[in-house]
Amino acid sequence: MAIILDILVEHLEETEFLWSQRTEAIRSPEYFGHEIRELDARIDAHLQGLLVGGEHCVEFAVPLLAEEDRFMAFAGAWCLARLGFGQRLLDQLDECNLDGVTEALCHGEIDAIEGKLNELYSSAPPSVASAIGLVLASHCRSPPASRLGEFFEHDDPQVRRRAWETVSRSCRT
Repeated sequence: MAIILDILVEHLEETEFLWSQRTEAIRSPEYFGHEIRELDARIDAHLQGLLVGGEHCVEFAVPLLAEEDRFMAFAGAWCLARLGFGQRLLDQLDECNLDGVTEALCHGEIDAIEGKLNELYSSAPPSVASAIGLVLASHCRSPPASRLGEFFEHDDPQVRRRAWETVSRSCRT
């Protein structure tokens, strides 16, 4: 069993590393499409390796949510979301690295937790609600504009940044 757990940790660490590489690559004119697709394939392979571990991954993934390194938080959040532990992830939003967790939710499926996301958007503190708004907008499920004005005027620059990103990602019909 120890070997399997070591392999799961390795998959989490590789996911973190490759996602950080991908994040840089998509912002760089030096990368070609096939190079991004190769990174995506490698990330997906490690994520599939994590899914094989099932519930064993939870004990490693949950502590990563609070990591200062947003890419480690991303890896933990992605793993939990893909394993169907989205509710557990949302229950810990106040204590996690919001940038990493938000990024994972922006790039993963949210159907199973969409109701809870909408509820949190309406009731959570601005730091969390602005992150939730960004997740919803990334999935073309634009959050109600009612709180955006509050976020645009908030003292926390991260809340304001997320509000502007939410607007930029919102789908227009």
